Amino acid sequence: MLEYFHTMSANFTAVFLVGIAVVVMLWASHFVRALSKNRSGVFRPIYLPYTLYTVFISLWILSNAYFQSDLLVTSSAQTTLVMALLANVFSGLAFALAYLFSCRLMSEREGLKLKRRQWLLFGVTCVVILVTNAIPEANITHVDVYDIGDFLIHFGPASGAFFGILLLLVVLTLVNFIRSSRSPQRLKKVKASYMVIGMVGFILSTFLAHFLIPVLFNDFSMAWVPPALSIIEAIMVGYALLHNRFYSSRYIVMVSVSFIANAALYVTPILFIGMQQFKQATLLIVAWTLLTGVFWPTSLALIRRAVNQLLYRKQGNPVESICNLIGEFRYSTDEAVVKLNHVLNAKDGRIQKVGNNAETNVFVSCFQGDRSVLVREELEYQIRHDKSDDCESLTSLAKEMGNTGTSLVLPITNEKSEVTHLYMVSKQNENELFSSEEIMGLQRLFDEANRFIITEDKIRKSQVLAGSIAHEIRNPLTKIKYHFERIDADMFNVESGSISPFASHDMKKIYQELAEGQKAVQLGTRFIDAILDELRGEGIKTEVFEHYSVEELTRQVLSDFSFYSDNYRGRIHLSVKNDFIFKGSDTLFSFMLFNLLKNAVHYFEAYPNSQVNIHFKKNGEYNELHIVDTGPGISVDHQAHIFDDFYSHGKEQGNGLGLSYCMRVMQSFDGNIICRSLPEKYTEFVLYFPSVNEQLYDEETKGIVSSYLEEKSIILVGDSHASHWLSSELRIMAKNVHIAADIEAGISHACQHPVDILVIDSALIIEGSNLLQALRAGDLGHDLQVTPIIRYSSEVTHEHHRILSSADLIQGEIEGINNRFALHRSLENLIDEGRFAKLGSLIGKRVLVVDDMQVNRLLVQAYLTSEGVIVNQAVSGEEAVTKVTAESFDLVLMDIHMPGMGGIEAAQQIRALSDTTIIVALSGEYSEDTRSSIESAMHDHLVKPTTKQQLIKTLTKWLATKKHLVDDAQRQA
Repeated sequence: MLEYFHTMSANFTAVFLVGIAVVVMLWASHFVRALSKNRSGVFRPIYLPYTLYTVFISLWILSNAYFQSDLLVTSSAQTTLVMALLANVFSGLAFALAYLFSCRLMSEREGLKLKRRQWLLFGVTCVVILVTNAIPEANITHVDVYDIGDFLIHFGPASGAFFGILLLLVVLTLVNFIRSSRSPQRLKKVKASYMVIGMVGFILSTFLAHFLIPVLFNDFSMAWVPPALSIIEAIMVGYALLHNRFYSSRYIVMVSVSFIANAALYVTPILFIGMQQFKQATLLIVAWTLLTGVFWPTSLALIRRAVNQLLYRKQGNPVESICNLIGEFRYSTDEAVVKLNHVLNAKDGRIQKVGNNAETNVFVSCFQGDRSVLVREELEYQIRHDKSDDCESLTSLAKEMGNTGTSLVLPITNEKSEVTHLYMVSKQNENELFSSEEIMGLQRLFDEANRFIITEDKIRKSQVLAGSIAHEIRNPLTKIKYHFERIDADMFNVESGSISPFASHDMKKIYQELAEGQKAVQLGTRFIDAILDELRGEGIKTEVFEHYSVEELTRQVLSDFSFYSDNYRGRIHLSVKNDFIFKGSDTLFSFMLFNLLKNAVHYFEAYPNSQVNIHFKKNGEYNELHIVDTGPGISVDHQAHIFDDFYSHGKEQGNGLGLSYCMRVMQSFDGNIICRSLPEKYTEFVLYFPSVNEQLYDEETKGIVSSYLEEKSIILVGDSHASHWLSSELRIMAKNVHIAADIEAGISHACQHPVDILVIDSALIIEGSNLLQALRAGDLGHDLQVTPIIRYSSEVTHEHHRILSSADLIQGEIEGINNRFALHRSLENLIDEGRFAKLGSLIGKRVLVVDDMQVNRLLVQAYLTSEGVIVNQAVSGEEAVTKVTAESFDLVLMDIHMPGMGGIEAAQQIRALSDTTIIVALSGEYSEDTRSSIESAMHDHLVKPTTKQQLIKTLTKWLATKKHLVDDAQRQA
């Protein structure tokens, strides 16, 4: 045994080099097998030069092993000279093939063809290598041998040409790799980086051992180092060529160091035992080998844990960090995905249920074979370098992933190995690739977490069932709403929300009851929306929040609230001072105020002197809305619990959810709500809203208004302080503003010059009503007849409202006189509501109403026909597509869920037929998936049952005043 170890130690370098050569040969044979199978992802013009390169590298290593073995001292001088020349030939041809391979890698031509000068250089190099080493004493004259590994090579006159051209090849090869590492393709860049690292190490070792040290010190003892290190270069280049997915450098270091340290732990005792003169050395080595097999996994795990802690600190390596999130899926898939995206440094990561939309169907079929994950960069590289039969399908996949902004798609399967969900994600940094350990961690994670995801999906289905019940309640409410509208139209024909002052007392009473019933139905549908959101587990959607004026919304709530009598309405007092802007939801704000008002009004009968006062306060960090009632008050004990779920006191039919929901709403606004009360004195609710940068918000609003008014011609009629202030503000935003002292002068100017908008002081409307009625009657021409008239005033009077409602002369009102912020918001609202549009702008427009419920179609038709819109109906998606094919429509109102073809599919087919037809969703459901589908297939969305005001506003937006939005939407599509 001792003699064996001595023999091995004397020829250790030679044995080491032979081992390396064998490894490289095995690596080359692996390439040959891959070449014969035309392995996916590798193109043969790249594959073949590298395979030959590895063969010559292994032969070069074997030839160098000769100089490190005892064959060097036992062979003849001629044999040694031949071996030195063969070493030169093998290394030269290896370098030439490496250059050829790098040129293939950089080629942008069809089939990766090389340029003529590249072939010429390759051919000249091969000739120089063979000729300089074939001619006797041209490259090497003789070799002086002193001992194993100790020799001196004497070079001939052609050695300069030989080594010079090799150095040129090495430099050009390195340049090609560096250029490849700058490729816009991220995967190609990573591959080239691996090759550059391997090549740089090999070049440096070759330069030191084969050039610098022999020339300066005449020492060839380190000549075996470059061949030994060539295995690193060969394997790194080959690994980069064969694989499209890579481990990060830290993970490679962790695995390598752990394995080497663990191997050293067991190999060191064996070497020690072998070098000692123990009688039972063989038995000890066998025993230690058995112990190694038993304890190897345990010690490796311990060492790996320590190295992992050293390299990754507390967060651990990516595989562990990802797998540690399995427990998070027990509670919430959505929250777990958020944490997973954070660990991956990813954006837009989501779990998509298979079958919910068309994009998932494209990917599912790819996982039927042995493909376990889709990575866009891998597909793009494979398309570029692989000419296989499925290249067309791979191109479609890569294009679809690009369209959805997805870099990685991972299947999630059930217990039957059926793909039920897809995890679709992309990196936050677009230049960063998913590493192999991240993908491995994701696969392990979803192998365990899939059962939680599927279980949660079943729970959501139950919630959908409950939501469907709430959804179906919409239908009778819609029917009631329709009949209310028919009664309103047939008996009262009121358009402005106020009955004629000449109606009888009984008619006014009936109309008031009708109006209250309409408000109750509308309020009921809003509460159904909130219920559906809660059932879906969506909670409050902060992403749809917008900016609102607290004064405007509070006025709207008081207008919509169903008071039991005028006496009740008169006991509500609103102070509009200190108006402020907040970011939130108008619907949720209305819910809160409805609930707080309902609680206060509940005690009006028992406390006949009770009043409700609403006022605002503007502070630094938070602005406040105060609602104070002088009713029974709330005891201190009850105040501590009034915002708890299901806590109710003082009302027999209360469910205890109203105030708790108010708290959730205010928290979603990033605010708060508190209660102060003294029994038998008062109750005060204070709503705290985060302050908004009103200056910045106003600049945005002003920009919107200016872009709309800049080309408009405006006549401003009035001769008061308010008129002068308003004219100066309008001239900042509109280029053409003419001032007239009275209505006659203003209309006279309008008859001579084109005008888009008439803005009239409220104080002049009464005295000029005859002239305005003549204008509306068409006596002054069609252009003025359809010109919108907007009034303004520093104060609102009852008389003005009566004229506005009875004569239907005025299209809107500019509010916020002497308040620049309020003015800009008012103008923006008028623009959004289509108040500046020419009258009758919807007359003759053709609209297709698609809904499987007749009452829904009739209600929408009743709204639209009163505006002169030509309405056609369809009961299904199929019928809608057929009608759009046969005739032209300006706009389609589309229900989402219908028997047969649904609204989304119908919308997609209609948009394929006509780019100019606007499609607006009219649906009672607005879940996250539905919203996403609507945004991709349609232009806008209305929640049904909608109001006439909302419907006309949306049609005006798309068909009259904002046609540029159509063009923008089409460009985005």
